[in-house]
Amino acid sequence: MELIFLTEEDACQLQSFFTKTGVHLSYTKQQNRYVFFFPRDENTDRYAEALTDFIINVKRAEFLDKMLSTHFFYENEEERIQIIDIVTAMCLGKRKELTAFTGKMNEHSIVKQAVIAVFETSDAVLFDSLLTFRLQDYYDALKKYLCVAIDEYKMEQDYQMFVSMLRDYLHKQEPKKKLVHLSLTDPVCFYDENSKVMTRDEVMKLVDRRLLFNHPVYIDSAVIAPLLSIAPNEILLYTDSEEKAIIRTLLNIFEERLKILPLADFRK
Repeated sequence: MELIFLTEEDACQLQSFFTKTGVHLSYTKQQNRYVFFFPRDENTDRYAEALTDFIINVKRAEFLDKMLSTHFFYENEEERIQIIDIVTAMCLGKRKELTAFTGKMNEHSIVKQAVIAVFETSDAVLFDSLLTFRLQDYYDALKKYLCVAIDEYKMEQDYQMFVSMLRDYLHKQEPKKKLVHLSLTDPVCFYDENSKVMTRDEVMKLVDRRLLFNHPVYIDSAVIAPLLSIAPNEILLYTDSEEKAIIRTLLNIFEERLKILPLADFRK
């Protein structure tokens, strides 16, 4: 089977990938075309596997970049890179919370089935035709991933702006206490420098109401608003679960002021 490229640059890209992965095939120039010849022998499945890996590992990012430019009108390269990184993580199974919205595609199976079909039914095929006509299901699945990744990217940008705003607010605040102990139990408990519990009323009296008025949706009134209002020089946070989303936010806002300790340490 002959796989035909219209530009030497594209042929060299596949040639380089084959060399790195130990596939001993090279292209020949025939007039204005660059041709790989795949013999139909006991190595056919290996060739199909290598071409599948090439499409996934090399071409996927190019597909996504083109979609972002032409369909979603993302002109900024850095933005496109960040969105593509999210899709890549989804494809690798690292963002299950996102693929829950789309369903998990079997990327390798979709691509390899298309490649095998070409090997079995064609004597010669343009690589561009393989991508355009045989991989439509793959493109459709990638586009679903891309839509979710774009939403996630926008949310992440909003989150970063939110955190930056709160950092700015914090740096302008005069500390009301040098040290606060915080236990992320249910309910959340604040303690002063002497490890004396602060009642809910005591905590709420320290809260800057402007935070809740200006950002009622985003500001957590139980933890974030009190800590920002008190603006302590040091926060000792006791928890048994560092995976909570609020801990990530607290670390991003308070940075070196925040220290995380096991809940058992405070009970001692």
